[in-house]
Amino acid sequence: MGEDDTIGFEALRQTLVYWNIDDYPIPTDDLDPVFGDILKALHVMGFRNGYIDVYLYSEQINCEAIVTNDFLGQGEYYCAFGYKVLDITLYMIRRATCIGPGPVNYFVIAKPKRELHRVLQCLKSRRHNVLLVKPPPPGEKFLFSVDSLLENARFLGGGKPRFKELYASHASEYDISFEKYVEIKEDVSKMVDFSERIPTVRGPRTAVFWDAVDCPFPPSSSPDAIYHSISSALAERCFSDNITVWAYLDDDADKKGSALLGGDKTWASRIYFLPGGDKASRRIRMLNDMFLWARDSPRGMRYEASLVLFADQFIGARGYYTDMLRRLDAMYYDLLFVTPTLHINNPESPQWPGLLIDRGASYFAFEEPPSPKMHEAHAAAEEETLNTHGNPLLETEDIKKSQSPELQAGLLIDGGRGCESSEKGTPKRIALSPLEPNTCYGRRTN
Repeated sequence: MGEDDTIGFEALRQTLVYWNIDDYPIPTDDLDPVFGDILKALHVMGFRNGYIDVYLYSEQINCEAIVTNDFLGQGEYYCAFGYKVLDITLYMIRRATCIGPGPVNYFVIAKPKRELHRVLQCLKSRRHNVLLVKPPPPGEKFLFSVDSLLENARFLGGGKPRFKELYASHASEYDISFEKYVEIKEDVSKMVDFSERIPTVRGPRTAVFWDAVDCPFPPSSSPDAIYHSISSALAERCFSDNITVWAYLDDDADKKGSALLGGDKTWASRIYFLPGGDKASRRIRMLNDMFLWARDSPRGMRYEASLVLFADQFIGARGYYTDMLRRLDAMYYDLLFVTPTLHINNPESPQWPGLLIDRGASYFAFEEPPSPKMHEAHAAAEEETLNTHGNPLLETEDIKKSQSPELQAGLLIDGGRGCESSEKGTPKRIALSPLEPNTCYGRRTN
């Protein structure tokens, strides 16, 4: 299908508009006519819900400590909010995870960027509808009129949508809640890079996200040998031996690592080498992939899944990172940090990576470190929250908030505790509970 081919389309579900005001400044202070034209154009293209949530965002590289959000206004057919965030992509993933059942419609007004494009591809492969605006020629401004939007809006991958009435079953679209009944088989020859739904894993499991620049691997070891060392060390410390490892490399600078990225997967182990870019880019991608992992492989019981993060970038983080890591912790995953320090970060040591875990590991917590007794108390105090399809809700806090009048009006991306711009809302630093050496770290075993 060509980029300019017309596609018959009808969607009855919610449409979210993400507008990067750094790339495309708002043409007027009067929001009503601008958003009215967007809604009219979407209606012609087949998006027939009749209401839009608009997120005007600015990505500020220096806003790690503070994430701000403001209510900009509400009209008959829209709610608008303004955000200053380090990166918008994780909010998109989270929104796709907690809304439903069924896919989300995304209309993205932003210039192409590496991680944004990757995340939108990930959302598309998971059956969400992604609509983009074609950038204007250099030196020209984009006109946010109905005609301009109709001329320049394209589906990701090509095609101009135009309304065509479909059968009711098509218009209501695929119900994502049925994914739990669809098992994705593992193909050991395939690199699992989150570009599509990852293979199905049930029961106790351990997911490892490893910054291979912060924590280098033994230089002469094969991928299978690296995986065996990591999995053996974790299994010895009572983690589930159903282990998958994602390792992130600086593909712009690491020539040796690039050889692992470009070719076919020739090893049998569940270790996958992914391009991460520079330090800041790796941190953003790792967080995005953690939430894609949680979305694709939801836990069945509390704390049956452990998430182990090897990196030195998150300790002492505030604002954006603190809030997102807190959300993973609130989803009842065991979240373990392993921070490399100079005296233990030696991949050529015969004790690697056991020493790295024993002396660099800490559990994530905001109020108190997780413990078996605390977990039992949680289980006894409250029932497992289930959605209408029987799945544990991934975003319990968001769902509770959605009952409030403020969120019913459309505020569905919240800054979260620790992301306020006021002094009262200044976040606590990540509380880490150091672990005693030679102890059993994992809480669930096969």
